[in-house]
Amino acid sequence: MLSNSSSDQKKLLLELSQGSELAFTALYNQYKHIVYGTALKITKSVIQSEEAVQDVFLKIWLNHQNLGEIASFENYLFIISRNHIFNIIKKNARESTLMTEITSNDTPLSDTDHAIKDDQYNVILNRIVEQLPPQQQKIYKMAKWEGLSHQKIGEDLGISTETVKKHMAQALKFVRQKIGPYMNLFMAMLLFAGVNF
Repeated sequence: MLSNSSSDQKKLLLELSQGSELAFTALYNQYKHIVYGTALKITKSVIQSEEAVQDVFLKIWLNHQNLGEIASFENYLFIISRNHIFNIIKKNARESTLMTEITSNDTPLSDTDHAIKDDQYNVILNRIVEQLPPQQQKIYKMAKWEGLSHQKIGEDLGISTETVKKHMAQALKFVRQKIGPYMNLFMAMLLFAGVNF
């Protein structure tokens, strides 16, 4: 239970804005469990939740000079925590997508249960693939859309398997970088549909 009154909290925030480590420690001890609990509920990871606590309060400390003007520390903490947890989820999603790209030669986005989301994703992905250099684009399509192995692609194009792998790695890196910003939309849709803070 939080015992500090509103006036006590404002006093702590004022002291923190002036660089008081004691005030920072007091707020940290008071609210760290809230950040941890929220992060754990969303990420299901103890390690990521512990890191979230450290990262959130590091951001608070780095911005401590502006805390004296904050009307509600709870609201401020909620916003920072929410944004940070969103970033964790987006990072997890990108890593999951990367693992799928590396380990699977199946045609992407074939699950009919997610047809609408997949269609939106496919449109974005197609636009990004069209931006690849011609050779990388050709290899990417042969691998991901036609399901051909690196060896088969090399034989068809008259290049070595290592060259195919190199082009594919560069193509995947480009696609990941370009599709990253769009993950905001997909993750927000996912979170607001199924998560209550």
